[in-house]
Amino acid sequence: MRKEEGWMAATEAEGNPLAGSGATAPPLKIAYVLPNIEAGGAEGHLLSLARRLDRSRFSPFLVTTAGGGSLYDSFRSLLPVSVIGDPRRARARPPKNPFVHLQAIRELATAFRAHSPDIVHNYLPAANVLGTFAARWAGIPRVVVSKRSLPDYKKGHPFLTRLESLGNRLSDVVMVNSDAVRREIGRTERFCEGKFRRIYNGVAPVEAWDPEQVESFRAREGLPPGSLVAACVSNFFEYKGHEDLVKAAARLAGELPELILVLIGRDAGSLEATRALARDLGVLERFRFPGARSDIPDFLRAADLFVHPSRQEGFSNAILEAMAAGLPVVACDVGGNPEAVVDGVTGRLVPPRDPTALAAAMAEILVDPGKGRSMGEAGRQRATDRFSLDRMVREIEGMYESLMLRGPAGN
Repeated sequence: MRKEEGWMAATEAEGNPLAGSGATAPPLKIAYVLPNIEAGGAEGHLLSLARRLDRSRFSPFLVTTAGGGSLYDSFRSLLPVSVIGDPRRARARPPKNPFVHLQAIRELATAFRAHSPDIVHNYLPAANVLGTFAARWAGIPRVVVSKRSLPDYKKGHPFLTRLESLGNRLSDVVMVNSDAVRREIGRTERFCEGKFRRIYNGVAPVEAWDPEQVESFRAREGLPPGSLVAACVSNFFEYKGHEDLVKAAARLAGELPELILVLIGRDAGSLEATRALARDLGVLERFRFPGARSDIPDFLRAADLFVHPSRQEGFSNAILEAMAAGLPVVACDVGGNPEAVVDGVTGRLVPPRDPTALAAAMAEILVDPGKGRSMGEAGRQRATDRFSLDRMVREIEGMYESLMLRGPAGN
């Protein structure tokens, strides 16, 4: 039995470790540390967790350096939010200025001493470093770091790897969201052995629409009647591969003249380059750019296909959400994508940076509606069976309780 499986067994057998006296145990205080609260995969994951965490057993609060982000009000409606320090630290990766580091650690430690959490749970690389250092300085007994992406962003920056390795050393649990992330973090960082805990992302089921609802939404969004709609949900970072999708669309212009591609997400630096390429290739009229939206499930219900051309991926919430909506998925064969998408069953996996293969996979599904429906239903069932929100929340709650059964490992 792996150590992580033993933790869950211990939790199921013994329950809340603070309840042994027979008296009602106070909820465990969980401090979440998140550098920013803009729309993104980690932020959406934590928002879903905050909605469902059992408040009779856990009392969560959030510490962030970014007030007023797009998800700020959503978080504030669910749990206390403390905004600290300098907005320049509202980024996923640690800043380069060492004085900014030290100030962040001091302010985080002050917040931890004020709230006295039982567990500090950090999300994203900056928090994994700064939040962990601050938690140990403040005397917090148990710390979790979360690794949700492949370590490609650290290439050429060995100091970041050393910092994150030191954060691992001071932590009790290194939570990852896929086997691919576990392999790569284990290969590139130190002090993870015996600390890994893999918990897949979870998604809520998406109720299907009838044809009238689909057509009504499409009309409202300006999508032509009878169009084939391919949706992509991804913020506009260069590595997300939007330009590969534009090139694929150009290859499909003659074969699928009714194809419309809806690219949902905020601009993170590559939106204008994506638009410019579509214009240069003569396919700009095939694209819609609605920006960051809160009604993503509606776009998924109204689509025929989900496309995820990202060139690197830890484990994609967007893919799981598309599967939960019953969409066939075309994605690149990178990172944790093969752990979600079963090639030929729930969609197709293609090599990254290969617009020709991407176009062929899209056409294979779009020209055969029966195949698309079959793949979509298989994906919906897989999302229900393996990637439910209830399962994710239950495993994280079990991780917290089992962590309380152990002596702190990071001191």
